[in-house]
Amino acid sequence: MKSSNLERVSKLFCQAISFRILRPSLEKLAKDELTEVQLSCLRFAHLHPEPSVGEIAEGLGISNAASAKLIDRLVKKFLLTREEDPVDRRVLKIKLTPESRRLLEEIYRIEHEQFETLFGAMPEADRKALEQGLSSFLRAAIQAPEQLEAICLRCGWTHDLECHGNQIFRALTGHDKEKV
Repeated sequence: MKSSNLERVSKLFCQAISFRILRPSLEKLAKDELTEVQLSCLRFAHLHPEPSVGEIAEGLGISNAASAKLIDRLVKKFLLTREEDPVDRRVLKIKLTPESRRLLEEIYRIEHEQFETLFGAMPEADRKALEQGLSSFLRAAIQAPEQLEAICLRCGWTHDLECHGNQIFRALTGHDKEKV
């Protein structure tokens, strides 16, 4: 395949993910009047139980002030709560509410169903080839641990040592990523 064709099909792939996977989730968010950044914050709090304001800021790549404002907006929407750390009262622990857990479950379900529909329409050999091709692309795209950190999905306590990201990190550093 010519380089220009590969570039075009790669861009189309990104658009297809956006259109077929992310758009249905975003439509759900619009109904609940949430932004993508707010969803990212909820996902982070889900994957990292009881994070601090600073941990959310670091995980989302925003300032502490922006993180505090983001959390304030989600507390006002009854999607997060703030509690003092019993050991250090200066630290606030951020927790999901039952409503935010329900919302995240719905969004994860929508995304999973969309992926299953798409993958189900592909022959098994094509699914395996896609996984191999995407893995190869990621290995070529990520040449330093810092690059992986920038795109890591931050699986939190469900950290999977066989995750493609961890495999790349291991190849670059000689050891596994720590749980984040």
